[in-house]
Amino acid sequence: MSEAIETPGRALLPRRRPGAGGPAGTSGPGAGALGSVCLGFFMVLLDGSALNVALPDLSAELGGSLAALEWTVNAYTVAMAACLLGGGALADKLGARRLFQVSLLLFVAASAACAAAPGIGALIAARAVQGVAAGGLLPASLAVIAHMYPESAARARAFTIWGGVSSLALVAGPVAGGALTAGVGWRAIFLVNVPIGLAAAVVCGRKVAPSPVRAVRLDVPGQLATAALVGSGIGTLVQAGALGWSAPLTLVLAAATLAAAVAFVAAERRAAHPVLPLGAFRRPGFTPALTVGALYQFGAYGAQFAISLHLQRHWGRDALGAGLAFVPFALCWSLASFVLARAVQRTGVRVMLIIGAATAAVGALTLLPLAATPDWWLFTAGSCLLGLGAGLMGPSLPTLALRALPPDRSGLASGSLNAFRQIGGAVAIALFGPVLAGTGAGGLRICLALVAAGFVAVSWAVHRSVR
Repeated sequence: MSEAIETPGRALLPRRRPGAGGPAGTSGPGAGALGSVCLGFFMVLLDGSALNVALPDLSAELGGSLAALEWTVNAYTVAMAACLLGGGALADKLGARRLFQVSLLLFVAASAACAAAPGIGALIAARAVQGVAAGGLLPASLAVIAHMYPESAARARAFTIWGGVSSLALVAGPVAGGALTAGVGWRAIFLVNVPIGLAAAVVCGRKVAPSPVRAVRLDVPGQLATAALVGSGIGTLVQAGALGWSAPLTLVLAAATLAAAVAFVAAERRAAHPVLPLGAFRRPGFTPALTVGALYQFGAYGAQFAISLHLQRHWGRDALGAGLAFVPFALCWSLASFVLARAVQRTGVRVMLIIGAATAAVGALTLLPLAATPDWWLFTAGSCLLGLGAGLMGPSLPTLALRALPPDRSGLASGSLNAFRQIGGAVAIALFGPVLAGTGAGGLRICLALVAAGFVAVSWAVHRSVR
């Protein structure tokens, strides 16, 4: 198998690398290479969902308003989403493996800063740095896998593993976060990243071959406009929930969002190598892939956030109890991601996404009757259906995005998909936080109805646009 490798100061050179048994016994790099990449982004995604169950404990120690607590979650997702598009382009320019390692080390350093944060402001700032690192790591991880497995069958299996691991991280977050918070404290959620991240970086350097590079010029104006657009847009939703839509700060942020959108379009039209080429949206399948990714994260991540707060505020569960309540949800999600989703290679992504979205929507609707009085049978049935549906969808998303663009733009495809996924999750947090705080136990029903509507929209979009 011939591939191009990075050689400082020289052109790309072909190099022969022997196979060492890739996924399911195919020719390709060994389990250590794929495992190190999966471990890195597993840690990044786990960190995003683990903090949800620790918010009450964090608030008790550091204080802060509702908006401040939302920003401890959204500072991470917004910074990640703002940097993912640039991260995809940077992976193409510098080499995916190199960017993966640098981003992983930055994430480790930011995690240590989060664990040592003396106040809510310092924690939010460190979380934003974590998000910047994740914005480089996530697209780099997917691009590394794309380069490691050039054969379509082996690549499809590797992407299935990637999607399964990413799904597992999302569902394992509440359980791990609850256990760490109850046993050690909320700071342990961040501190545990340090040894894991360092180990993944070392193994990646030893097992993963250098990735090819592309001679492209980075679109700095487009990247800055993207960061301003995402940050001000999510900030508008957060402050509208906390202060109201007529508040001066909300209006200023809304105006900034509009200005950033205009600046982004203008920058992308002028750029020789735009961070998100507007022409990509005219390619069949690209816009549907991003839309599905955003709606998927809105439903899956938003449901976790809403349910975990409801369990603690209205059912009297502590962080560990709330985390353990997600075990059936996590088991069903993992079963679907690692076992049932293998059918994607036979049925195709269209069928898997439609079935998964429909199942997740039924799960969210099943949970609608939940109120202040615990009903564990209903909770278990609904959360299992929600987990099964989301687990079926997750492994299909990378394939949906990557097949919409040429192979040499895998960094752009993965960066765009993950950016829109994080935007979807951040929008869910921004919308659900005020609803849960201001409407009592009935707020969960509103959030779950929105989750169900999002998954129904996925089924409709896939049915109309994906073939």
